[in-house]
Amino acid sequence: SQGDAALRADVGRTTFSVDGSGVSVGVLSDSYNTLGGAAADVTSGDLPAGVTVLSEYGLCGVLVTCIDEGRAMLQIVHDLAPGSGLLFHTAMGGLAQYANGITSLAAAGAGVIVDDLIYLNEPMFQDGVVAQAVDSVVAGGAAYFSAAGNQARNSYEAPFVDSGEDFCIDFDSNGICNPIFELVGDMHDFDPGPGVDFYQSITVPVGASVSVALQWDAPFGNVQTGDGPDNDHDIVLLDDTGGILLAISANDNVSTGEPWEVLQYFNDGSFGTSFNIAITFDDIDSPGPVATLLKTVVFGSSVAINDFPTNSATSFGHANAAGAEAVGVSFFLDTPEFGTAPPLLEL
Repeated sequence: SQGDAALRADVGRTTFSVDGSGVSVGVLSDSYNTLGGAAADVTSGDLPAGVTVLSEYGLCGVLVTCIDEGRAMLQIVHDLAPGSGLLFHTAMGGLAQYANGITSLAAAGAGVIVDDLIYLNEPMFQDGVVAQAVDSVVAGGAAYFSAAGNQARNSYEAPFVDSGEDFCIDFDSNGICNPIFELVGDMHDFDPGPGVDFYQSITVPVGASVSVALQWDAPFGNVQTGDGPDNDHDIVLLDDTGGILLAISANDNVSTGEPWEVLQYFNDGSFGTSFNIAITFDDIDSPGPVATLLKTVVFGSSVAINDFPTNSATSFGHANAAGAEAVGVSFFLDTPEFGTAPPLLEL
């Protein structure tokens, strides 16, 4: 494959007389053979016979669409290290399943483990269960490589600043905010200067989806033991005028014990391409102080933050574990072997 030459793996195999023999590689992704092409890959030589599949995701086509990206990753590994044994474990099914997949691959003999999937509610400010599993297998001698992500610097970080304005969803359209059923909370002021701005403008192309992961500097804990967050923040998406609510994420973070919100929206073109994000603090159900640091990471092809960008880092979760190597990518034509030096990073 072109990637073999771009990485100079072909040169490495010849120079050092290695082909991966004696080292098994484990892959974590969505699925391996839900599309039914594995046998043909073996016949064509794109995969070896005997790939060990520890676990497939059983709800492909029911809860989510799976594209056998794990099998594609294993094809790449087989191109680069044709002597390596290959293993697969799905990373779908939640954080606990992901962590179990990591430890299961290591227990099955994988000396190198690689993934390309992140959950948007993995902790940004501490190690979650997936990051802990990464550090565990690395301590046991495995090497772990995780996708850094494709969000470039589409992120925002700042302390919560009360704008003095409340955000209310007026279900009755009577102009009076019911503080129990309609009041979302105090709105964050995005303007870092003396002015006040309730909104952060973003652009979402027609036909594109946007996901915004919001977290803040409160602990992920257990509501039963009371060591979770004592504050509650929410995030909303409005049209360009700020007058139409299009999406909202408003978990009861104190009750769930987890300080995260994930906002998701598909732009069908009904409201153009310019939208507003607002972040609020629930001062009714939230006994604690406001967050001293908020962070959002914006996911979506060609989605842009238009104002008040902080150009912050966007890798989080287990890719930031102490034992993980976070990996970026370059298109093969944008590498020195194909005429581009230094290689051009894909964002």
